[in-house]
Amino acid sequence: MGLEGKTVIITGASKGLGARACRVLAEAGASVLGLARSGDELAALKEDLNRDGLAFDFAVVDLIAEDAAATLSDLMKAQVPDVFINNAGSTRPAAFQDVTVDDFDEIMRLNVKAGFFASQVAVKAMLAAPETQETRSVIHMSSMLGQVALPGRSVYAATKHALEGLTKAMALDLASNRIRVNSICPTYIETPMTRPLMENQAFKAFVAQRLPLSSDDQPIGKIDDLDGALLYLSDSSLSAFVTGSNVVVDGGWTAQ
Repeated sequence: MGLEGKTVIITGASKGLGARACRVLAEAGASVLGLARSGDELAALKEDLNRDGLAFDFAVVDLIAEDAAATLSDLMKAQVPDVFINNAGSTRPAAFQDVTVDDFDEIMRLNVKAGFFASQVAVKAMLAAPETQETRSVIHMSSMLGQVALPGRSVYAATKHALEGLTKAMALDLASNRIRVNSICPTYIETPMTRPLMENQAFKAFVAQRLPLSSDDQPIGKIDDLDGALLYLSDSSLSAFVTGSNVVVDGGWTAQ
């Protein structure tokens, strides 16, 4: 792997897929900086990873705060990312006719606006840094709902479709600067965010039925199912000619 000595910055790093990404990329040799709002969870993650001899540090950042761009700019001047992972996101499930303006603004503000401008800060830091032989990488954590849709997820699906379009547009703008931009589109993965959903047995059965690779022992994706996609898109020795693409990790959902 070509991540030895590389700097990786990950938003939404305190738990779930973000915390897993921190571990996987640190184990591959990268120095990882995790960003999130929860200082306690980040501190616990740091203790866990440092105990295993992994290079991880964190900064508490609220991506929707007015000073977020300035805070991120200072951080990334000090630690220029070779890989930036736009992972922070949220959802408020509701039928389209029941979505409130507050629901819409809250999800759009984090999933689209904050992710857009956090990525912009990362790219500006990359552009200002000395050129390297290898490409740098931006990875958007999208969703299979950037490809398809589900009932009750109109705003979330809209944000992830927006991320898929942003991935392609950024890839075209930044190719000449040797910055690759791709996305990962997971299905339902075992995380703290999906755990309450899977406690609804009817919904769990619906999801399992739509996943060709689902089994009784593993009805939805495991948190380590994204490890390969993360390593592949982060490591320019593996994916130097890959940009504007999405890696769909959905157990076959969108093949139907």
